Amino acid sequence: MDRQNNTGPLDELATIVYWAIPAGSLCVAHYILVPSFVERTRQPYLVAYLMAWVTSMVLFFVAALVAYRVEGNPFERKTFAVRYRLRKMSGRDWIWTIGVFGFVIASYFGLGFTASWLARWSLFAPHPIFPPEFGPGGADARIQGTFMGTAITGFGWLAIVYLFGWFFNVAGEELWFRGYILPRQEKAFGKHAWIANGLMFTLNHIWQPWNLLLILPGALAGAFAVQRRKNTWILIISHGLANAIALVVIILNAFGFVV
Repeated sequence: MDRQNNTGPLDELATIVYWAIPAGSLCVAHYILVPSFVERTRQPYLVAYLMAWVTSMVLFFVAALVAYRVEGNPFERKTFAVRYRLRKMSGRDWIWTIGVFGFVIASYFGLGFTASWLARWSLFAPHPIFPPEFGPGGADARIQGTFMGTAITGFGWLAIVYLFGWFFNVAGEELWFRGYILPRQEKAFGKHAWIANGLMFTLNHIWQPWNLLLILPGALAGAFAVQRRKNTWILIISHGLANAIALVVIILNAFGFVV
């Protein structure tokens, strides 16, 4: 039996609530807790960022597991896979995955200019404590052997922490937004659920307001693909590949292969 049929629809109000809580917590973490930690401890921004980022992503992952259990589902691999639509990848699914990955990369970098444009308004500008490489035009601001203003060459622990964060970032966000929420939104919005889900995912990054326009197309395309194919793996894989670009650069730098 497909347990996703035992869950209720996630209408407009519920969608806003399910967006506001995690999005609000991310804003608090990066705009209040991180600056406060840096000011009080004098630790590098990188340390505070990793603490906030990894913790937030782990909470997304935990929230997806808790939501699954609250529905009354047993912790069984097969049941979990059915509820969160973790289905075996077919050849067509792989084609969709490659297409989504390519589109996400093309739209993200193709719309990079919008980040600088939005950042001209104070409402969309990065917090003053954010390092230049984290804001608009971040790739041009990056210095070899450093990450977020801190020298990382020789610090293998950083690569391990970032790998940990990368895993929970991808698994946590996708299980929460596409595995748990999207099937319920499909019951409320029907064939247009991918629009609500893509907007929701994009606005979850409201703590990076300068990036909203370059995130939106990929978020919509990814949600559409998952809804069309009913397979969450499509975005888990494409999201993981997209985020692995930064992961590889950090690993190489941390272990002395400066790039």
